[in-house]
Amino acid sequence: MERTDVGDPHQPQWTGPVRVASTAVPVRSQRWPGDGDPSKVVATAQCPAAAGRRSGGGTHLCIRGRRTHSAFPISSERGKSQRSRVGKQRCGMSPRRPQRPSGPFPYLDDPEYRAQFVEAGLVDPRCTLDRSALERLATEAINLKSLIATSGTKRTGINVTGFKAVHEVPTEHGTLYELRVKQPGLASAINQFNIRFAYDVAQSATVPTPRVVPVKSPDGGQRAVLEVGFESEKALTEHLTFIEGRLTAAEKARNYDLKADLAVSGQDERATYHVVRYRVGDQMWDTTAATAGSNRTRHRHDLFGLQPAAGLLGLPQQVLGGPEGQRWRNPADWRDRFTAQLNKYSGVDPEDIEIPEDDPEKAKEVLEERRWAKLAADALQVAVTDAAFVIGYVPKEGTPPDFDAALASTNLRTHLRGPLDFSGTNQAMASGRKLVDRAYADTAITELEHAVLTGATPAAFLDDDPREAVVKLVRLVDRVVFPSDIPSLRRTTKVLVEPSPSLLRAKHAQTRGEIRSTLLTAAVGGVDLPAAAMDTPHQSTVRKGIDTTGLPAAELIAAAASAEPSDGRDAARTELAHIAVPGLVNGKVLLGSYGSTGDRRAVSTKLAAARITDDGITLFVEAIDTFAEVMQHRAGRMAKARPGELAEGRLRKVADGAVVTTDTAKPADSEWFTSHWPPVKDGDSGGGTGTPSGLSPSEEWAAKINDITGLVENAKKGVTTLDKHFEAMHALVGPGRDMSADERQGWEDELDKLGPIVESAGKHLRKLRYRPTDTEAMTGGIGEFVFGTERAE
Repeated sequence: MERTDVGDPHQPQWTGPVRVASTAVPVRSQRWPGDGDPSKVVATAQCPAAAGRRSGGGTHLCIRGRRTHSAFPISSERGKSQRSRVGKQRCGMSPRRPQRPSGPFPYLDDPEYRAQFVEAGLVDPRCTLDRSALERLATEAINLKSLIATSGTKRTGINVTGFKAVHEVPTEHGTLYELRVKQPGLASAINQFNIRFAYDVAQSATVPTPRVVPVKSPDGGQRAVLEVGFESEKALTEHLTFIEGRLTAAEKARNYDLKADLAVSGQDERATYHVVRYRVGDQMWDTTAATAGSNRTRHRHDLFGLQPAAGLLGLPQQVLGGPEGQRWRNPADWRDRFTAQLNKYSGVDPEDIEIPEDDPEKAKEVLEERRWAKLAADALQVAVTDAAFVIGYVPKEGTPPDFDAALASTNLRTHLRGPLDFSGTNQAMASGRKLVDRAYADTAITELEHAVLTGATPAAFLDDDPREAVVKLVRLVDRVVFPSDIPSLRRTTKVLVEPSPSLLRAKHAQTRGEIRSTLLTAAVGGVDLPAAAMDTPHQSTVRKGIDTTGLPAAELIAAAASAEPSDGRDAARTELAHIAVPGLVNGKVLLGSYGSTGDRRAVSTKLAAARITDDGITLFVEAIDTFAEVMQHRAGRMAKARPGELAEGRLRKVADGAVVTTDTAKPADSEWFTSHWPPVKDGDSGGGTGTPSGLSPSEEWAAKINDITGLVENAKKGVTTLDKHFEAMHALVGPGRDMSADERQGWEDELDKLGPIVESAGKHLRKLRYRPTDTEAMTGGIGEFVFGTERAE
């Protein structure tokens, strides 16, 4: 029976059911006031899949064969204010909550499913979160019903039995359990305690240092929750501001715009989060912080107009028209209201919302509507993202629990991007195999060496002496990837399709470094040697190859440990450090310029600092022995006892991160390395007060050249700002503008001041654009370089 409801003329009217693919689907005929044109009647069919969603669903609009997803009707009408429609449209409402608009931005799941999610976590043996953490997690994910495992039927009763799919992530500190979910783009938070900046915080005397402790379960186990304590919210925000600054500084090393990339392409890579419990004064609350993905989370939130503090401290109520100085800690208190605003303006072009010129109050409201429309447009591609939440942790048997270290291990692996997949599709491995096969065909390597580098024979078979096997393996890979003889250089250049050696650049060195890591890993198996942490040689070294002393392992170590300075000792120490790198990287002592300590020195710089000390030589030998043991185990052999005084333990042991000892409580790690061989700071040379002296002309010139990048960027920004300003001001001084004589005189005076500046800038720009006509005219002064002054045609 057909039904037509009479009511609000802006509401779509039901006209009857229609059959689509043998399924009765209600269809609405939307007739909007003022359209008048029957051709603009739009049929909307509620998609069966969307109807089953809990979080907003959506309305599919079918227009002339096109199918789109929007909370607003589509019309070809032009010339009317888009803003006037926003308040009237009611077509795209959430099916379960008619008072809120549906759209691409998901709402929180219903309370009943959030409660079931919490119960699932409490009964699942893999989950070690407590109720408070699970309640927070239930607000950070969507489509919770699909994650919950149940048993029974409606007749017998449905029981929640846990989660359906939980992924194991093994680490050297135990096993983490992850729940992989769909997440609203504005959910979660950056990691305020990012491992990359821990050293920076410790070295700063002005940044508050928080108390970080693991959360224990009643039975004494460790929950998958980190608890952080600050004395006050002021201390928390000071620490957060420092971390934001470090993230911004790290962004400068990026050769692309991550925020723009997210806005255009969305977030393809899954971020990982863990629960952090804050204790600030007498307050306590939970949040989910990025184990890996702080930069993605930060820029994603920026697209939503949210600052990092919103994810950690809660949303300021004034964002949604509330009082100043107040926040909502619980996302359940504000997330749906924020999402409703985004969906309300989704699909609305901000420029179509007209600003009234004669009503300042209304103009203020319209500008706010424009802001929401822009946020909805900017964040559309990250409305929903993939995420993984760490819900459980089981320590490695026989070791003390260390949840923080397990998280750090996964973070390092994610950022350093070690070559963990050695399939035929791995580009570095494919290139490495081509090099190995060609070298074998040219009889540059033996059959055994070919088998080792392709992973067919364990590397331990290169020599019966474990140390000698390590030395031979590293030299073998160098001989293939970084050769020094002419025939091998030609072969490598041809296989890798590189330019001539004189034209090799940093990108070629990086590619070869990745190939080296994959070949070493394939030869040993089961080791983690990310190229970013290895001592990839500089491009100038790549052109001529890596030299070797040719000494056997025992003689190389003896030469490096000699007390008599000599060129031979320097060469031996340099090669010993290079051979020790796989052991140092696999043991997480070297983390490259990334590093948990904030020590961003190049690997070669770190090795140079260590190899000039006796402690460094001892560490290198221990690293070689450790890697040798790994190789022996991979070959199914029993590890041989180490000689002499190195029979104890594996790598050097340290206590309190500074004092060298035989204590087995804490092995050497990257923080210890940095504290033992710290970076040289400005002013530490101890060279006295110095003598007053000015710069020479060439030094003055060099100083300006060194700063040219920043100066050019600043100049570009300044000129762009000036150009935009003039463009905006043109309308105010054009025809029809009723200006007084004094006003006109003021404009002319200001423009007269700018004229010479612009002319001077143009003259210098023309000089810089063309090559000098006479390079012999330099007499030493910085102002005496004669440039060509020919003008562009």
